[in-house]
Amino acid sequence: MSDWFKLTDELGPEKIVYLHDPETEMKAVIVVDTMFAGGAGGGTRMLPDITTAELAGLARAMTYKFAMIDLPIGGAKSGIWGLPDMSPDRREAMIRSFGRLAKPMIESGVAVASDMGTAMEDVKLMYESAGVEHPNTGLSSQIKDGEPLENHATGYGVFVAAKAGCQAAGLELKGARVAIEGFGKAAGGVARYMIEAGANVVAMSNINGTRYSENGLNITSLLAERRQKGDQALTEYESAESLSCQKLFTLPVDIVVPGTRPFMIHGKNASAIQAKVIASIANNPVTYEAERQLFERGVRVIPDFLCNVGGVVMALVDMLGGSEDDLFKALNHMITELGLDIITRADSAGIPPRFLAEKEIKQKLIDQRTGKTEALSFDALLKTIQVRLNIGQKT
Repeated sequence: MSDWFKLTDELGPEKIVYLHDPETEMKAVIVVDTMFAGGAGGGTRMLPDITTAELAGLARAMTYKFAMIDLPIGGAKSGIWGLPDMSPDRREAMIRSFGRLAKPMIESGVAVASDMGTAMEDVKLMYESAGVEHPNTGLSSQIKDGEPLENHATGYGVFVAAKAGCQAAGLELKGARVAIEGFGKAAGGVARYMIEAGANVVAMSNINGTRYSENGLNITSLLAERRQKGDQALTEYESAESLSCQKLFTLPVDIVVPGTRPFMIHGKNASAIQAKVIASIANNPVTYEAERQLFERGVRVIPDFLCNVGGVVMALVDMLGGSEDDLFKALNHMITELGLDIITRADSAGIPPRFLAEKEIKQKLIDQRTGKTEALSFDALLKTIQVRLNIGQKT
C-alpha cells in the first residue's frame, strides 16, 4: 500500500486496478488518474517491462492533455505485460482476457485506446470481449496516402508543435535538421510532414538502434518499405550510419522528437543536446531536472501533452461530423495557438512552459472539483469548437 501512496498527490490517481487471468496468464494494470468530471481515457500499451509508476505518470499526462483543450475527461492508462514475439494466438487470447476483465472499468466510463505495442484492431477486440460497443466512428479509419488517418493525426500534431517551437526560437523550419526517436505510425507521420515542409530528417530509430545520415534519410522510400517490412525497413537501410538509440538525442540537429518511453532526456544527457526545439510524440520524455537545464539554455521544449494531442482532437472532429480537412485545420489552429501562448507566458514567468502549464492545469482541475469554478459540459465544448473552427458546417 505504501508504494501506491508514493504515486498520489492532490489530483490522483483515484484508482489502480490489477487484472490477472490464470488461464491465459494475462497480467495487466489500469491506472485511472481522475474521473471527477465523469469519465477517463487513455491508451493501453503491451510491453514486457511496464511498471505501475510509469503508467501512473502516463495517466497524469492524459489528464493534462484533456485539460489543455478544456475537455472534461480525466486521464487513464493501461498496461498488459507481454512479450513482442509471442504467437498471434497467445497474443489475441491475452487481449481478449484483458477486455473481459476490464469490462467493469470500461462500463464505468474508462475508455481504452491503442498505444505502444497495441493497434486499433486490438482495441476493437478489447471492446468486443467486454461486450461493449466500440465508440470509434469513421474518421480515424479513413485512408490517407495508403494509411489510416489515425496514423497521420498524432504525427501532424507533433509537427505543428515543432513548427510553433521554431517560430518562438526564431528558427526556419525549412532546411531544419530533425532527429525522430521511433519508426512507428506517429514517428512516420512526423517525418512525412517535416519533409513536406522542407525540413531535413537526418535520423530515426527503432529498438535496434539509430540510423543517421547528415545528408538526410530518404523518408519517402523508408515509409514505403515500412508498409511491407515494418521496423526491419529501418534496420536494413544501408545509406546511413548505425548509432545507439541514446545517441539520437545528442546529434547536431535543430529539432529532436522523443517518441518512445518516458524520461529519455535527463540530467545526464541534457547538457549534450544540441537541438533548439524539442517536440514529443511520447509522454513525459524529459525529466524536470533536464527541463530546467534546457530552459536556461534557451531550448524550446513544447509540453508533451500538447504536442501529442492529435488523437484526441481527431475524436472531437469525428464527433462533430468533420472531415479530414477539418481535422488538419483544427490541429494547426489549436496547437499553434496554445503552443505560442504557453511559451510566451512561460518566458515572462521565467519558468519552463511545461511547469507553467502543469501548475495552471492542476489549479483549474482542483477549482472545478471543489466547485469554485464550473467546467464546460462536453456538449458545450463541442459546440464551442464547432463554431470556433467551423467544423462540420457549410461555408
